[in-house]
Amino acid sequence: MRADRKRVVTDANGCVPVSILTIGMMDNNCFIVSAGREEGAPALVVDPAGDADAILKALGWLDLKYIVCTHDHNDHLVALPALQKATGAKVVAHPLDSKIIESGQPGYFGDWDAVAPVHVDRKVKDGDSIKLGSLEFKVLHTPGHTKGGICLYLPGFDGKPGLLFSGDTLFRGATGRVDFEGGSAREMRASLRNKLSALPDATIVYPGHEGLTTIGMERRRVIEAF
Repeated sequence: MRADRKRVVTDANGCVPVSILTIGMMDNNCFIVSAGREEGAPALVVDPAGDADAILKALGWLDLKYIVCTHDHNDHLVALPALQKATGAKVVAHPLDSKIIESGQPGYFGDWDAVAPVHVDRKVKDGDSIKLGSLEFKVLHTPGHTKGGICLYLPGFDGKPGLLFSGDTLFRGATGRVDFEGGSAREMRASLRNKLSALPDATIVYPGHEGLTTIGMERRRVIEAF
């Protein structure tokens, strides 16, 4: 398995530190978001792709509270079993995708991306909140790539833009595929136009693959064009 290829620590909105690990055989983005920079600050991981050891190294002295799974595809979950076992963090996913996460999955490309069953501690739905220290993230149910796909939205504060962890719903210049099992072009269109279109243009998008973008940049070329 390819190890940690790239790690970037960004403070894109001027308030919230986010570590980005580009990791795994499909160049997934795994995000570590913390509610502070001090030792023991609470943190969450979005989409534990690739290598649990690399994620643990990047966590350093942070206290991992939650592992948020934006959807149930293997490439975003390879490190989930080992990371949860090492940290005891609560696993979060939508009920519709939790079934597969809790059942486990064989590898698509061999043993490297097989995922053992992991209990989902918190099954979240649209509009639910996840509190991390002083931060409060909103869950957006965004089916289209999978039935239980979610995005995690942190509204802006102190005049700073909000953050959206979009999984495989929205990329820079594209959306996630809708031709996999559980995918739907109709549901993807509704997710883009009814959920993501409502977010401010300045919202910084942290996608499951490729580089960062904003809602404003994607509004015309993806969200309204899909």
